[in-house]
Amino acid sequence: MSNGSPPARRRPASGTSSGSGTPSGSTGSRPAVRRTSPGGAAARPAPASAGSRLVCIAGPKAGEEFPLEDGEYVIGRANDNPICIPDTSVSRKHVMVRKVGAGWAVSDLGSGNGTLVNGDAISDETPLANGDVVTLGDTELRFEDVANSTMNIVAPPSGSRPRPAAGASGSRPGVPARPPPRAEGGRVRTSRQQASAPPDPAVQKKKMRIKLAAAGVVVLLFAGLGVVRMNVNRQQAAELQRANEDKARRGALSALFQEAKNLVREGKWIEAQAKLEELQAQAPDYPGVTDYLGHAEREIPIQRSLEEARAALAKNELGKAAAALAKTSKTQFLDEPVRNLKRDLGAAADKRTVAARAALDGSKFDEAKAITDDVLVAVPEHRDAKLINEAAVQSIAQRDAPRPVVQGPAPKPWEPAVDRFRDGDTSGAVAILNACMSRTPQCKKLLGQVNEFTNLYKKLEDLDAKNLTKLLALDKDITDGRPSKMARNAGTRAATIFYKGATAAKAAGQWAKAMEYARRALQADPGHAGATNIISEMKTKAKDLYLSAYSIKDSAPEDALPKFRDVVSMTPPDDEYHQKAQTWVEKLSR
Repeated sequence: MSNGSPPARRRPASGTSSGSGTPSGSTGSRPAVRRTSPGGAAARPAPASAGSRLVCIAGPKAGEEFPLEDGEYVIGRANDNPICIPDTSVSRKHVMVRKVGAGWAVSDLGSGNGTLVNGDAISDETPLANGDVVTLGDTELRFEDVANSTMNIVAPPSGSRPRPAAGASGSRPGVPARPPPRAEGGRVRTSRQQASAPPDPAVQKKKMRIKLAAAGVVVLLFAGLGVVRMNVNRQQAAELQRANEDKARRGALSALFQEAKNLVREGKWIEAQAKLEELQAQAPDYPGVTDYLGHAEREIPIQRSLEEARAALAKNELGKAAAALAKTSKTQFLDEPVRNLKRDLGAAADKRTVAARAALDGSKFDEAKAITDDVLVAVPEHRDAKLINEAAVQSIAQRDAPRPVVQGPAPKPWEPAVDRFRDGDTSGAVAILNACMSRTPQCKKLLGQVNEFTNLYKKLEDLDAKNLTKLLALDKDITDGRPSKMARNAGTRAATIFYKGATAAKAAGQWAKAMEYARRALQADPGHAGATNIISEMKTKAKDLYLSAYSIKDSAPEDALPKFRDVVSMTPPDDEYHQKAQTWVEKLSR
């Protein structure tokens, strides 16, 4: 204007110089910039964490989950623990799991069976990683921490590099501003001059190369990030597959070990050993297997001895069963089966003794002796078996004793009748006596006694003590003191009645009467165990009664005298206290 040039024309609102189509200068409006989508500038936020937790994979609480928050958790068998595991192999206060920084750690609290992490015993506080397995006795807990095991990748923004914010000079922060263009002659060009000046091809070409280079860098960056992401995903998939395979293998090994331990609890050591050897072949260092195999080597022979004893007991071979049981004295885990089998052996001994008594009463002396011999091998102190055995031995000796050969006169005509009677053949005895009664008075006398005995014997179950005594006396007269088979049945019946009387008299404190009834019971049945016991008790009672009378004989002789008399009546003549008491009775009666 000062140099007389016409005023400059106003630039059009479109921001382009007239007819050029090139971008405008600094005074014009900037072209619109396309904004990237929100997902192109930053990665999506990571999903919310599922939190930390313990999952029980073996043991009484298998399948249950225990979420972990801030703080610490004591795990054990006690009910007051934050996490209670009702497992007998877990201590009351077994382990503590506590928050340490951003993760969790486990420490043993001095438990009896110790603590394993992934199969290794721990002594100090040990950090936990996602998937670690904590073993407490028969219980296994898997630690899961989803937040600390997931990798979040932030993708770079897509699209072109962001443009610098437009400032007063249009330069980027931190980059020195380019000096304004100068006109020819060193003058600074005005904006109108810059707008009207044609674009420099070299500058345009340089800008284009910069844009292409930036685009190439962005493309390479995205390609590199894609490769990295693909490698990370592949690595994560491989790690997940390995973790799943390891988890499945550990689960199978744990199930096999648990099956072996269940067999051990049932006392099936032979079957358990096969499972343990299979587990050791798959995992030689699996904790606890070596110890269980050592126990199996000691307990399997004991289990076989128990099976041998059970088989012998089923066949009523009590001596063999007792010999097999004697080999089980050093067991550590089969105490209850051993106790049960010993109890069964005692019950079988009692049952076999009853069978021996029936055999003896039926004159099957050899069978009674064989049964009681076997019982006494198993239970040497069995009192009833001893008595029956002694009676059987005596009966066998009498039966097998050689009969003396009578030299001289011919046998008496009634003796064959007596032999028939002793064998229980009363009809044959009567026939022989009828034949000889006309020739010998003894035959006639014996015939009357045999008939009287036969009539009483037919009513054996209804006879009282008096008639039973009479029956036994007749048998003794007929056989000349050699009891018949029928006398044994009568003796058993009489002994039962006399034993009841002895028991009632003992309960009433009638010691002399109790002793008398017990003696009669033994006379009727020498092997009666109850009567033998009462006589033994009476002897002990007689001793106490004698000492009591002896202590008051000087101060109260009138009270001591009846006690000494009771002692005399309670003891046999050859008893020590019988003789002493008899002496004091004579002295105090003067």
